[in-house]
Amino acid sequence: MEKRLSGDPLVSSYRQELIQAGRSPRTLSSVEKDLSLLAGLVGEAYWGGEGVLWERLDRPRALRFVKRLLDRGYAPSSIARTLSNLRGFFRYLKKNGHVGEDPFRLVSGPRVPRVLPAVLSEEEAASLVAVPAGEEDPEVRRDRALLELFYESGLRLSELCGLAWGDYEEGSGALLVHGKGGRDRRIPVVGEARAALTAYRTVLEKAGSLLPSSPIFSGKAGRRLSVWQVGRIVRKRSREIGLDRKVTPHALRHSCATHLLNRDADLREIQALLGHASLGTTQRYLHTGLDELAKKLAKVRKDT
Repeated sequence: MEKRLSGDPLVSSYRQELIQAGRSPRTLSSVEKDLSLLAGLVGEAYWGGEGVLWERLDRPRALRFVKRLLDRGYAPSSIARTLSNLRGFFRYLKKNGHVGEDPFRLVSGPRVPRVLPAVLSEEEAASLVAVPAGEEDPEVRRDRALLELFYESGLRLSELCGLAWGDYEEGSGALLVHGKGGRDRRIPVVGEARAALTAYRTVLEKAGSLLPSSPIFSGKAGRRLSVWQVGRIVRKRSREIGLDRKVTPHALRHSCATHLLNRDADLREIQALLGHASLGTTQRYLHTGLDELAKKLAKVRKDT
C-alpha cells in the first residue's frame, strides 16, 4: 500500500474487518493494491488531511477510473478483480455510514472471456501421479504422495501446502483441511493416495521423529513446500511422461472434479470435497456436455 494510504483510517478499519473474517494474506494484499491504484488515479482533489475523501467519489469518476485502466492495458480479468475489491470496500463504507452510495455498484468492466480450466484424461492423470517407488528415497516418496493426494482429493494448492501431520488421522484415513475463509473440512484419504502417504510417512519416521506440527510436504531442512515448488514438481512430472502441453497444479484439482462427475458422483459430494461454498462454483470445474450436466443438476434440485 502506498505510504500515504497506509494512514487512511477507513482503509485500516476495513483491513481489520477482512482479517477478522479470515481473509487470506493474498486477499488483503490484493485489496490494498487496488485501493492504492484508485487513490493514485483519482487526483489530489480527493485527498484530505488523513487520507482519501472517499465520499467525494461518484459514478462518473468511477467510470473514468475504469477507462484509465483500459488505456493502461489492464487485462479484463484484472479489471474485474479490481472492481470486485472496490465494491467490497465501498459496501463496507456504506454499511458504516461513511458514504451515501457505492460509486462502483453499477459500473461494469470489459467482458472477461470464459476460459475453461485444463483437464487431463483419466489415463494422463494416472500416468502423472504414478511416480516410480524409488526404493526409500524420501523425495520420490514425497512426490508420489503429493501428486496422488492432490489428484484424488481435489485440494487447493494452498491447502495442500498448508497440511501438517497433525491434520492426518492415519488409522481412519481422515484429513483435516484448512480451507478458504477459515472453513475447515474433513475429507477421506483412500486408495493409492492413502498407500502413498503411508509409505512416505514410514520413510520419514525412519529418518527421524515427526511432530504433529511438521508439514506433510517439506523440502530442505524440513521447511514447508511453497506453492511455487509444488508447481515445479507437477511440471517436471508432466515433462517426464511426455505431455505436450502445460500442466498446472490446478489442472489436477479440475481433473479430480470432472472425473468424479463422469463416474456419476453426486454434485453435492463433489462440492463438499472441493470445499466450495456454492454449487455454482463447483459447476465451473466440470467438463461435461450441457445435457448431462442438466440431468445431474435436475437430480440435485429434486432431492433437496
